[in-house]
Amino acid sequence: MRQQKGLSVIAVLLVLALVGFALLLVFKVVPVYSEYGDVKSSLSAMSTETNVGEHTLRQEFDAKASVAGIVSIKGDNLIVVAGGNGNYLRAQYHREVPLFGNVSLLFNFDTQAGQPPAQ
Repeated sequence: MRQQKGLSVIAVLLVLALVGFALLLVFKVVPVYSEYGDVKSSLSAMSTETNVGEHTLRQEFDAKASVAGIVSIKGDNLIVVAGGNGNYLRAQYHREVPLFGNVSLLFNFDTQAGQPPAQ
């Protein structure tokens, strides 16, 4: 009698389910980290500007956020300390991404740019 080789139908379905779940995670997680990269680069660019006020920096962040598609944080939520030689900006925020049903992923982000103010 010959011994059978290969995957059964149930094994193939399990493998497809695992691959599908992995793809779901990738498609949900990649945009979140892409947005984080956009926030980080916006703060970094704004930290080198000189002779601008806090209100102007917040408005500039909102303008950059609308172009880059940043929806998790607004300029009013930034910690901004404007200085003559540069600025200190910090963004602390979280983003909740629903997976399915009542299951979600929660991402906590904290990034800063510029020299922190002396305390």
